[in-house]
Amino acid sequence: MNSHASRRSPRTAGFTLVELLVVIAIIGTLVGLLLPAVQAARETARRSACQNKLKQLGLAMHNYMSAKETFPSNSWAPKAGTTWYTWEHFSAQYALLPMLEETALYQKCVIAMSATSSGTMYTLVRGKVAAFSCPSDVGLNDPNWGPSNYAWCIGSGIYTMPSRDSATGFIHSEGRGTNSDNSGGSPRTEQNSSWPGYAPSDFRDGMGSTIMASEILAGDGSGSGAVAKFPQNIVLGASDVFSAITTKDFPTAANITSMGTALQAGTTWHGQAGRQWGWRGCYSSTFNACVPPNWEFPSGGNSSPGQMYDGGYGAFPPRSRHPGVVNTAMVDGSVTTIADAIDPLTFQQLANRKDGVKVSVP
Repeated sequence: MNSHASRRSPRTAGFTLVELLVVIAIIGTLVGLLLPAVQAARETARRSACQNKLKQLGLAMHNYMSAKETFPSNSWAPKAGTTWYTWEHFSAQYALLPMLEETALYQKCVIAMSATSSGTMYTLVRGKVAAFSCPSDVGLNDPNWGPSNYAWCIGSGIYTMPSRDSATGFIHSEGRGTNSDNSGGSPRTEQNSSWPGYAPSDFRDGMGSTIMASEILAGDGSGSGAVAKFPQNIVLGASDVFSAITTKDFPTAANITSMGTALQAGTTWHGQAGRQWGWRGCYSSTFNACVPPNWEFPSGGNSSPGQMYDGGYGAFPPRSRHPGVVNTAMVDGSVTTIADAIDPLTFQQLANRKDGVKVSVP
């Protein structure tokens, strides 16, 4: 009898190295196929949540209008007798706070309007308010700032702080009067009694054919001199091609190209967009529609303000993290999506409440 054979252990079943590598490769392939689907499902959920937030903002606007007979303006001055600068105003978001279950914050803002200085106001408008934040935007990570991802349409043109008469969109940013301590003028009065917003009758093209609000992106939080981070940050002090545009309410295709070229060549960037929901400046609480959504060129303007964005002219279109579209609320309260590839003129017409051209979202 062979003693060696009697001591041999039976062969244990297991994977060979080749089999193990094949299994790992299969798992890797499955994960690679599954991950995009999971990410797409998550983005679909985030986009749906974003649309719901816009719906709630539209409802808040209509509740305000029902009570006041007009929509709010985007410029709310402090009480007379303060020493705030003349350009320091709250945005329309301030007026909507009670309709968004933010009554306590609203009362703090009311008290701040009577404060001698504007310091308290700045603290409040930089706080986080869930209603103004899109779940898809991850641009602003500074805990000291409150994201502002939803903004009101000021019109079809290149204006960034339009008056009540010149604004062509849903809202205007006109203030009234001046502070005697800062510029020698007469003390201003509260915005809500002096410069109202627009009433339903002001939307000559129909409330269902006019844009109320859409999305903007938060910058990286840095001030003037920020890095060139597209599309989060904006360009300041670009070559002033804007003043030469003759059809400022409806820039042509050639105008759009010249604006894009000037902004692309800009070297001074600003990262404070979308970080102060209560500030009346463009890209804090408003946008314009002179160029298409998610424009291929940087957003920006022809001057260098200290806050977002209180310059004269600029291109500040809606922007989002949703691939290919921006969520948009119409003045009638309906919510839709507008594709990046929309014809620029059609987009301008949707943003203009009084041009006499009634168009629908494609």
